[in-house]
Amino acid sequence: MRKAGAGLLLTVVLGILVAVSSCVYDHGDMVLNETVCVTFDQDITSGSFSTFVVCDQFKEQLLEALTKNGRSLDDVKSIHMVNGTYKTQAVVHHDWRFTGDIFIARQDDPNASGYTDGPALFTSFNHQSLKKLQGRPEDADLEADGVELVDRALDSLLDGENPRLILIVENDSVSPEPSESDVMSFKLRTCVKFQAILKSDHHHGGGWGNHH
Repeated sequence: MRKAGAGLLLTVVLGILVAVSSCVYDHGDMVLNETVCVTFDQDITSGSFSTFVVCDQFKEQLLEALTKNGRSLDDVKSIHMVNGTYKTQAVVHHDWRFTGDIFIARQDDPNASGYTDGPALFTSFNHQSLKKLQGRPEDADLEADGVELVDRALDSLLDGENPRLILIVENDSVSPEPSESDVMSFKLRTCVKFQAILKSDHHHGGGWGNHH
């Protein structure tokens, strides 16, 4: 598959971000589960295309969850990615099968010519039906290099940094081939779930808590 380059960031694609959080106490430690989602909204007229979407809400989401629970970054013992999911929405006309890769990169400065880290392969699709990905989100078959990049970015939160991650689609082929008269129109919603383990706080008893 083709590797993604910094030049494709010149393409402007709007992403929709949704954040969900929950927490649970485990042997006195609070575990915060955070999910951040972005949506690729696509109208494609060629089987070979590149596009991207920015995910820059990790720090904001984590700090909001910590504040709701009366905690701070100093209380976080560790943080890491748990899993990733994807689903398609609003697939029109007919089904399509696509083959390509999703890369992930870190670029904290949107005006920079290169990346802070990556890009690294995140997941791949091989002759994947768009319509079969509708409905319940599917667990992504994640690549270790991509997960490790996300974990490095999340770990930087503990040093006060504000990581900005970019999901990059490098698609090789589509069947049937889209065209101006047969546009492949769809949305691809990709979610990253990460988990923060907090130091024990004896002022908080055991039990479950949910925050939306």
